[in-house]
Amino acid sequence: MCLGLSWSHVLGDAFSTFNFITMWSQILAGQVPPKSLPKPNPLKIENNSISGNPISVKRATIIGEHWLPGNDTKMVTHSFYITSKQLDHLVTTMTSCGENQTTNKTPCFEILSALVWKYVACIREESEPKAVTICTYGTNHRENEFPTNGLVLSIVKANVTVGKSDVSDLVKLITEEKMVENQVIEKLVEESEGKEDFIVYGANLTFVDLEEAKIYEVKLNGQKPIMANCCFHGVGDQGVVLVLPILEDNEDGSSGRMITVSLPEKELDQLKDKLGGEWGIASHPF
Repeated sequence: MCLGLSWSHVLGDAFSTFNFITMWSQILAGQVPPKSLPKPNPLKIENNSISGNPISVKRATIIGEHWLPGNDTKMVTHSFYITSKQLDHLVTTMTSCGENQTTNKTPCFEILSALVWKYVACIREESEPKAVTICTYGTNHRENEFPTNGLVLSIVKANVTVGKSDVSDLVKLITEEKMVENQVIEKLVEESEGKEDFIVYGANLTFVDLEEAKIYEVKLNGQKPIMANCCFHGVGDQGVVLVLPILEDNEDGSSGRMITVSLPEKELDQLKDKLGGEWGIASHPF
């Protein structure tokens, strides 16, 4: 059985989506739904907020009530499956090389994002992305919580040649130098009186942290999913990378990751070659 759900960000963020479909499966199983949903805690913005005009979004082109596509090229989506052993090897390699070594506590999201950022920069050569958008979630989503948008949008800028940089240096940029743009984006929306629409995913090369997403909590007839995935539609030319958990039955409780990537077709083919050739990472069409 294959089950899918289409969701608008107007309703809530990705974690709200996963909570919704999990609750739906519980209701199907005969569990009594909650009488009311708790409101989430207010989103706390980090102190390192940026000022000026945001660069993590771009205005959508609209004709009538319809958006025009946010890209001028054919975008393709692929998923890369990284087993727990491959992930452990990758993390160990990245944390033991480079002048600015990462630590063993560095989340896998930052390491995988830095690796893909470097490879995309190599592919694009002179037009390598010097600034990328990092999407994290600032709200601790509770079970059966009211849908909300807890997305935190940050920008990371590199003043070096990304394609020639050590991955560990890019990890340090992502972990220490990202600047939050939520406040300036909210100001931009307020100035337009909410009449303008904006594109986030693919306005820059965008990385989305879904490592903590509980995408395997859905149960149908008592069975959990063998594989769960998600992707975004309407992605801009710069592309988007989602980092998600995968389900592995390891005695030590470790698990791998899945990175679902939407890029221009030619770039994605080259990324498959790099991840497969250098790290043995398998990929499949979405």
